[in-house]
Amino acid sequence: MSSSSEKPTLDSSTASLRGELIEVKIIATGGMSQVFRARQPALDRYIVVKKLKEELLAHPETLERFRREAKALASVLHQNVAHVYDFVENGRESYILMEYIDGVDVSQLVEKVGHLPPEICAAILLGVAKGVSYLHAHHLIHRDVKPSNIRLTTRGEVKLMDFGIVMNIENQGLTRPGMMVGSPSYLSPEQVLGDPISPKADVFLLGICLYEMLTGSRPFKEEGGETVFQRIRESKYVPPREMNSAIPPALERIVRKCLQKNPDKRYEGVKNLIVDLEHTLGPEKSSHTEDLILKYLDEEALLVPSIPYHPIEIQGPSWKPWFAAAAVMAVMGLLVGFGAGVWWANHPASGESAQTGFPAPKPLKSNNK
Repeated sequence: MSSSSEKPTLDSSTASLRGELIEVKIIATGGMSQVFRARQPALDRYIVVKKLKEELLAHPETLERFRREAKALASVLHQNVAHVYDFVENGRESYILMEYIDGVDVSQLVEKVGHLPPEICAAILLGVAKGVSYLHAHHLIHRDVKPSNIRLTTRGEVKLMDFGIVMNIENQGLTRPGMMVGSPSYLSPEQVLGDPISPKADVFLLGICLYEMLTGSRPFKEEGGETVFQRIRESKYVPPREMNSAIPPALERIVRKCLQKNPDKRYEGVKNLIVDLEHTLGPEKSSHTEDLILKYLDEEALLVPSIPYHPIEIQGPSWKPWFAAAAVMAVMGLLVGFGAGVWWANHPASGESAQTGFPAPKPLKSNNK
């Protein structure tokens, strides 16, 4: 989905939510839906409302795909997957209420910095792989794993988003033979060819994500007269370490294993990929990926919350604290100087002690007569 400046229509057209949401703002629009951010005052939280475009309500296949996305996500509860709160359909409109994830997309990071440090790449992919593995365990294939669908939260968490083309392994009826579904440059050879899809398609997409984070470039692009699809089908790409020599050989091996043209030569399952990533990171960093990611984001100033923060202005004196302190010291100095001058006027110099400059002590009166 791409960002849009389109005027929000959610609060006026979604009658069943009217009055329940405030601060409604459209944040993205795509071929199937509009995505809004809104606040639920009753629960004191921000949510995402993904609304199917009205003109598509009359398309049974599109409507069923939208229903499937909601039902699939409703069955998934994992820390690395965006949560679905509710699904509403009333004949005139259809929308999904989802978790709002404040943070930054991996695609935005790559655009800003060019490529990410290898251990950060491994930490991010580890989180995504855990989410994908959970989906596979629930008989779901994401089919659209890419950097723009991976979000890093303000707590350093990794969240996999956008399940618009998620597919149930046991029911591939909505994807006809020869039908290609997905994003160009982020497709497996099976998707390009329209062949039956297995969970290993997501393994290929995870390899694309790791490659792009490590090098700052997509592995499959038009080049030398070859189309993106040709290069994907043949799995032709420049080895990562030729793009960035700082990449550890272990991570290049993971990329190579994921991006095999033949699915049978890829990882047997995402769990095997997870094992290799944890071995590469080491037990300590594998157990604290959130801290690792958040530290990097903070140090590079790459994480800017998208929900604006409005601090309360406190009225106070117009001068700076240091100026006020200086003024107080000056007044005290004047008072001390004035007091000393008065005292000096009442004590002549002849009464001073030759050694100290202070007044000589007066002799004690004797009680003897």
